[in-house]
Parts: sequence; structure tokens; C-alpha cells
Amino acid sequence: MGVFLFLTIDQGTTSSRSLLFDEKLNVIDVYQKEFKQIFLKESWVEHNPDEILETVVSCCEKILNSKYSKKILSVGITNQRETIVAWDKKTGKPFHNAIVWQDKRTSKFCENLKKDGLEEIINKKTGLLLDPYFSATKIAWILDNIDGLRKKAESGNVCIGTIDSWLIWKLTKGKVFATDVTNASRTSLFNIKDMQWDIDLLKIFNIPSKCLPDVKACDDYYGDTEILSRSIKITGVIGDQQSSSIGQFCFNEGELKSTYGTGCFVLANTGKKLIYSNKNLLTTISSKINNKVTYALEGSIFMAGGLMNWMQSSLQIFKNISETSEIASSVNPDSGVTIVPAFSGLGAPYWSSNSKAAIYGLTQDTGRNELIHASLQAISLQTYDLLEAFRQDFENNNISLSNYLSIDGGMIENDWFVKNLADITQFDVCKAYTKESTALGASIVSAIGIGYFKGFDSIKSLTNKNDKLESTIEEKLRKKIIENWHRAVKKTIEMAD
Repeated sequence: MGVFLFLTIDQGTTSSRSLLFDEKLNVIDVYQKEFKQIFLKESWVEHNPDEILETVVSCCEKILNSKYSKKILSVGITNQRETIVAWDKKTGKPFHNAIVWQDKRTSKFCENLKKDGLEEIINKKTGLLLDPYFSATKIAWILDNIDGLRKKAESGNVCIGTIDSWLIWKLTKGKVFATDVTNASRTSLFNIKDMQWDIDLLKIFNIPSKCLPDVKACDDYYGDTEILSRSIKITGVIGDQQSSSIGQFCFNEGELKSTYGTGCFVLANTGKKLIYSNKNLLTTISSKINNKVTYALEGSIFMAGGLMNWMQSSLQIFKNISETSEIASSVNPDSGVTIVPAFSGLGAPYWSSNSKAAIYGLTQDTGRNELIHASLQAISLQTYDLLEAFRQDFENNNISLSNYLSIDGGMIENDWFVKNLADITQFDVCKAYTKESTALGASIVSAIGIGYFKGFDSIKSLTNKNDKLESTIEEKLRKKIIENWHRAVKKTIEMAD
């Protein structure tokens, strides 16, 4: 049997990437291209949709111009999820920059909906909380702030969708306007029980259904690429965190993963059970593959790797991220410095969108080493809060939660952080099968969609897990660190109220 290959588009918050996987799930080739982040006002975050498309096409063409091109069977797409684009159905021209998932311009809109008592119905239908993080209020903002756009949308001449929809539409030359169930489930407009756009939600957010894409299964056929140098079937589309969960082989109920990119996202498989959190976690669709819907609980941390990028670019206290592991290990673990990285508010389990970042416990002895140590530890502590929320929700629903935490993302290269994560959370922490697990997940879905794999059972035999790290920290010290953290978070939230 010859080598079969699967091309994956991994469209992220700061860059676009194309990756090539073989039938044994090995990475064969990778290309990456960054694009500009646009900050027009405080808490506004935008991207240029045309620049996103250009970076995607450029990366794909690098692979298609290689010796592997003719062996590629299919294309999979994974993407930053809640980010939205609005474009002209006839010309394909965007009406506005993409509004990014981190953007907080609709905070007031969300607060007004909460005052109107609408959060409960939104949560029941979507599994989501009322927060500017999700797409619906971003869509409403675009419709209300571009002259004539709402009228045009009501007449059916506007397309509005998440980044996957924008890419699919462009790659197929406007022949396919579609999204998958995982991206749809992050809009606050999709009923995760009925598996369709919800009439009541469309009315609440005042969004015409004509401007929204068709919703398909993750492993469905999404058309052929027509703007690339080779026509290839698109047979896998899935949001980035759901894709990472598949790429880390969290196929069974109770298995969970954590991804450390710009933000941090923990996803725990709940199987066929659609459960609601008492701890401000999100209920979401994990996948729809082979006509089977799998659900999950999810918790989001807005600043993980983004915190370290801020340390490097704004404070300039280190030159290379690789330095930080050794620096952190040199600091007294009981230094008392605590950073609450609420640059874009606080995510789960707090969901305090108005909170601002803060540093506590500074003394004259505090220097760059202590700040670096506190930054890395803040990411572990945020993860701890998430995992405790997961434990309680799973117990309340009589589901067994694994104590095995699979991790991926750029930050897992930091050995001190990985060990600290095990120490603080008390989970057995294991690095993912590949650091490219997000892209791998989309490749697996695409391979299932094209018929190469029958399902997840045929994949398990190809994988093996890395060694795990266990907690070795003194319990008294661990409790003190966590108590300091919770006091700091409480104070930060109080200051925002």
C-alpha cells in the first residue's frame, strides 16, 4: 500500500498553518504564516479576513508545490471558533474586519440581555453563558453598525459566519456556504439538542437566518478546493478545541485534555450525555462523526501563552520563552507574588468580563524572576480552578472523570510549567502524542470523512501515550499558593464591580 496523506488547515488567532499527515498520523510537512492583530480601541480585537485567507492559501500552496501533492486524499479545516466575518454574497468582499473571540465590545449588550432575564433560555438552548466571547452579539454589532447591512442581510445578500465558513466559501469559489456543528454550537444561536439554528435565539439577538450558513456534520463533504493549484475534497471541519480533543484521543466519556496556546481550553468528553454545569462551565458539542453526536463540558482561560507574550513583548523581561523554565525553577516557590492575568476579563469558572489584570504581593525584593515565576504559576492556578469545577460537575452527574490530563500547545515545551501544572492540579499530566494535536484532530476527521478510517476505533492502535508527570509538591505549600491565588482573584473581581 502506498503512502496516503491528509492536508489540514489550522487557522489560529495569530497565524495560519498548513500541515500534512500520513496514514499513520505522522507529521510530514508544516508551513506557518502570521498575520496582523488589529487593536482599534480598548478591548477591541480584529483581523483582516482577506489577510487570513491569503495566509491560508499561501501555506497550502507550499505543500501543494511539494513532492507530496498527488498523494493528498482530503482537506480538513480547524479554526479559531467564535471569531466572525460578514461578507457580500455576490462579490465575496468583507463588510468589516473579522471580530475576534477575544473582543469585548459587546459587553454592555450582554449585560442588558441579562437584565432582561434572557440568560437562562440562552443557556438551556445553547449550553453557553451570556458573554461577549461568543459570536451572536458580535454578529448583531456588525448588523447594527454598518449602514444598510441589516436590510441587506434580511434580503439574503449577506453571509455571516465563523472563520471556517469564510474559508469554505472562498476555497469553493462561493459554491458552499456551510459550517460544522462544533463551530455553530459556539455562536449562541444554535440549539444543541435540536441541532439547528434556533428561532427564539435568532429573535433575541435580532439576527436574520438568511445570513447564516448551513450546518453539517464534522465529517461531511464541504465541496472541492477551487482556488488552490489542485482540487481536493474538503471532508472534515471542526472547531480548534474540539479538534484538539480528538487529536489527543479523548474518545471516551470522562477523558479530558487541556490546550495551552494564546488562551487555555479544557475539554472533557461527556459522551451522549448533554449535561449542564453548576460551576459556570460550558456545555458544547464535541463532534458529530458517523452520524453520532458527542457532547462535552468546556472551560476557557483567556490568557495562557498570551500572558507570556505580554511579558516578553511589553515588559521585555526576557528575550526567549525557552529561558523561562530555568528562571522559574530558581525562584523560591513561596515568594508570595500572584498575578491575575485578566487582560480580557476572567473566563471559567468566574466569567468576570470587566475584570482587569492585577499583580499582588510585590515587595522591594520582587524582580523579573519572580514575575516570570508568578506568570507561569498563574496559568497552572487557572487550570486548577477549571479542573475543580469539572470534578464537581462530573460527580453531580454520576460520571467518572479521568485523573489523566493530556496537554498540548506551545507552552508544554516549558518543563517547569508542566511540572508545576501537575503539582498544583494533582492530575497526572501527560504531553500529547504530538504537539500538533489540534491539526491532527482535523486530519483524523477528514480521513474519516473521505472513508479512509471507519471511526475512532481504527485509530487507537496507531497511537501510544507519553510518560506522565505526577505531583510531588508539599501539600502545605500547595494549599498556601492556592489560597493566595483565590484571595487575589476575589479582590480582582471586587475591584471590577
